[in-house]
Amino acid sequence: MPVLQSFMNKNIFRRFIAWWGYILIIGFVPVAGNAQTLNLYDAVNKAVTNYPLLQQRQAEIAAGRAHVTTMKGNRLPSLTLEDQLDMGTNNSLQGSYLTFGMIPSTPGVNNSTTQNNSANPNNTALSFLQWEFYNFGYYKSLQKEAQAQLAVNEANFGSDKYLLTQNVIALYLDWLKKFRLLQIQNENVTRAQVILTAIRATVMSGLKPGVDSSTASAVYSDARIAYLQALDEYNYDKITMSTYTGLNLGIYMPDSSFISAAMLQSPTQVQPADSVPTGHPLLNVFEKQYEQQLADNNAISKKYLPHLDLDGISWLRNSGISYAGVYPQSITDGMPYSKYNYYLGVTLSYNLFDLKHRHDQLVEGRYQADAKQSALQMEQLSLNKMMQQANSTYATTLEKLKEIPAQLNSARQAYNQQMALYRSGLNTLIDVTNAQYALLQAETSYVLVQDELLQLLYIRAGLGGQLDNFLQNFKR
Repeated sequence: MPVLQSFMNKNIFRRFIAWWGYILIIGFVPVAGNAQTLNLYDAVNKAVTNYPLLQQRQAEIAAGRAHVTTMKGNRLPSLTLEDQLDMGTNNSLQGSYLTFGMIPSTPGVNNSTTQNNSANPNNTALSFLQWEFYNFGYYKSLQKEAQAQLAVNEANFGSDKYLLTQNVIALYLDWLKKFRLLQIQNENVTRAQVILTAIRATVMSGLKPGVDSSTASAVYSDARIAYLQALDEYNYDKITMSTYTGLNLGIYMPDSSFISAAMLQSPTQVQPADSVPTGHPLLNVFEKQYEQQLADNNAISKKYLPHLDLDGISWLRNSGISYAGVYPQSITDGMPYSKYNYYLGVTLSYNLFDLKHRHDQLVEGRYQADAKQSALQMEQLSLNKMMQQANSTYATTLEKLKEIPAQLNSARQAYNQQMALYRSGLNTLIDVTNAQYALLQAETSYVLVQDELLQLLYIRAGLGGQLDNFLQNFKR
């Protein structure tokens, strides 16, 4: 009796520990009643609104628009106004020289052969106009170049928005898959607990050997470990989703209500496509980069052409020295203006040696344009290949999905039958655990095939230029 009592006490203690361990694990499961549901449509919109990369691209677009306005201002003339009050000596010599931009001018005729160190106040005011009014389309080519750069910035935004949307969809679907797999593992822990409880009852009554209890405990522990691993993977995806959406996903769980056979087999608002359409966000970047290079080449071809300038200058001047060479008595004698002049001219400028620079830069630009055109063609081939592969895989995955329900139903029936037989003493624990494992595999396969099909649906929609239509299926 003491031995039997000790055995029973130990089993009661083990059952107590097992049940509390089970309750603690179940506490980690996301509960629908306490958590808010985050659907895919809202998750993508949150990411598009909050993700810093797209905010950077929007700022680049604004800068591109400002640059277009800047280029339009190139047509404006330059008008410089100056007024200068000087004090210094006035000793000039005959002969011309290069000023180097630093030697000050001392105009007039100096008949004195000696150095005069007396200071002479003088006053000068001038206005200088320079307007490059015609340059064979160079201004227009600069505007087109700026507009091409703006188009590249806009295409970069569209491409990054598309890639971000793709990443969020893929991550959300993976998060949803991990959520459903976590639920499956939770149900498997429940089944393992039921088996363990039933076996312990039969062992204690002497109907089954004690080794069955040990084996069932090991199966239960293995189910708990698998559950904890699934929980870790689920939380990892949840944290990653938070970085994209900017939401605290501790109070959210993914929305699984949209998963249905009708939606998987024929999602609304999305039409199958055989090839990637022109204007696709990923292609548009390459197209705009190619067009920008053509605009750059055109600007280079115009840059080195002749240009016509309208030049005009007018100035007022006074010198404190009289025509007789008498120096002023006070500084104010050099203040009032006494002479006025103006010049107008049209200048044709053309640097013949720029022909070499123009030729070399155009050759370089043509090679760059060829490279960008080839990159566009390569991207088009790659995307079309992905589209064909997705279409092919979608068809086979759809066939797999049709077979899974039959497998799942059979596995459930087999598990229930094996449990009933075991309680009746007509089979072994190995038969039960094998049925339990087969049911777990069937449930897992069902989720994995559905996830694969969802991933293919969004890939096909994205490549077909229907990503926005695809997301409408998940809008509430």
